[in-house]
Amino acid sequence: MIVRKLMSSLGAGMILAMAEPAFADEKAREVEAFMADYLKLWNAGDAKTITEKYYRFDRPNPWQQQVGLQAEFDRLKGQGYSHSDTTGLDSCLISRTEAMTELRYSRMKTDGAAMPPKDRATLYFARKFPDGWRITNFIPMSPTANLNCKSSTE
Repeated sequence: MIVRKLMSSLGAGMILAMAEPAFADEKAREVEAFMADYLKLWNAGDAKTITEKYYRFDRPNPWQQQVGLQAEFDRLKGQGYSHSDTTGLDSCLISRTEAMTELRYSRMKTDGAAMPPKDRATLYFARKFPDGWRITNFIPMSPTANLNCKSSTE
């Protein structure tokens, strides 16, 4: 009897472990998926797609043009950059058409070491336009800062 209960508990635990991770804020699921796709393109160094389909900055930014973002990728690669490891991605809606995403990550080098500083954080702002979500601004932030954002009930 005890063995059967233990096996039943282990089976339920394995099913829960295999389930897809829950989003921290269900209302922000769409923007969080948008940001996850953006990060895949960032790691692929796809300046063309990012500048065409992800960036729509509120203010002039050299990264809004393919040549500017490609220059940043080239600069990073010149320092041995390989990719970024995401350690946290939390989004929330500020309104029906505006969102924030807190990204925590490490920039990794081709030799497997992290580029200093190892722990990084950036706050992204996105807006939903008729053609979809777009990143409108980002602000590097202290990796020790903690934001607690819950989607607007609007």
